[in-house]
Amino acid sequence: MQDFPPSPDGYLDAVGGQPVLDSARSAGAIAQSQAWADPTRLHHAGRKAGILLDAARTSIAASLSSVSDDPISAEEVHFAPSTAIAARAAVHGHRGGLVAGRVETAMLLDLADEHPGSVLVDVDEFGCVDARAFAAALIGTRGALGCLQAANAEVGTTQPVSVIADRATRGGSAGLLVDAGQLIGRAPLPRGWTALIASARDWSGPAGVAILVVRRRARWQAPDQGGRGWIGGFPDIPAAVAAASALEYVLPRASAEADRAHGLIDRIRAAASRVPDVEVLGNPVDRLPHILTFSVLYSSGEAIVTEFDRRGFAVASGSACVAESQRPSHVLAAMGAFTGGNVRVSLPFGCTEATVDAFISELPLVAAHVRGDS
Repeated sequence: MQDFPPSPDGYLDAVGGQPVLDSARSAGAIAQSQAWADPTRLHHAGRKAGILLDAARTSIAASLSSVSDDPISAEEVHFAPSTAIAARAAVHGHRGGLVAGRVETAMLLDLADEHPGSVLVDVDEFGCVDARAFAAALIGTRGALGCLQAANAEVGTTQPVSVIADRATRGGSAGLLVDAGQLIGRAPLPRGWTALIASARDWSGPAGVAILVVRRRARWQAPDQGGRGWIGGFPDIPAAVAAASALEYVLPRASAEADRAHGLIDRIRAAASRVPDVEVLGNPVDRLPHILTFSVLYSSGEAIVTEFDRRGFAVASGSACVAESQRPSHVLAAMGAFTGGNVRVSLPFGCTEATVDAFISELPLVAAHVRGDS
């Protein structure tokens, strides 16, 4: 089986995006020439577009079923232009509150703010919710819908989704919406969820397309504009086809690539731990294989990212100091961690050992340089 193509030298920001696979670009280009009509129309061009959209849904369902202990049908798969639209569609018609961890994405925390009676559950120093506390809040909040990320994209810590789902099901909750961002293509799906969202960018698919998977057992009210499996605007069928093609390529190679990434991250973790006044964040065991965040004390995240970029490495800041809001990371704050001087390394598919070796060599030099400037 062919391996992943090498990622760009020095690129260590998979969370921020990674190159679209050649097979996905080719599939999308072919679909672009054939699927330009409204797939809900009855004429020949519309039926052709509809067939391609249905095929993409079937492909996504088959691919996800290969990493799930509960098979997924094509009818349960929906496409959307973004995870934000997919998340809003997932909670459409839900009248009760939401139960979410304090390290959820701002997108899901905003949804919780919009639903009266929502409850936010605290996390430990690794960014993980307590399964019993989360399930108790979900069961104890009448009619609540759980919203929980499968893993945190900022520090890599995985959440006990399956344990919570088992407890919540026995307690009669409204269900569990799982944000699978960065998980698909890196680890199997958890069990017990009723709805799932993810972006195709996470598995080297195109930007501008996300998936919403809603199990038949869910008490879900589909948005009125959701026609033929596409929610939110006119269907971008070429993007859906490209996303399905990328997932077909990624998942058969995912386990081997995850093992390789895990080893590379372990090396970076060890190297970061040897630098004076550097704190490695997130769970060292229950984590995604390709993400690591560490804090370089007595420095700013923006300065570190800029210095790494000057030396040819693309990394991200674990805090929001480089964002327009200039607010500290709510994830790190919820963990009780230092919210400045943070660096997130996320390995794209096909990240080379040479890039990791070079990064490890530069890490202590960058830390010393930035502290000296400060």
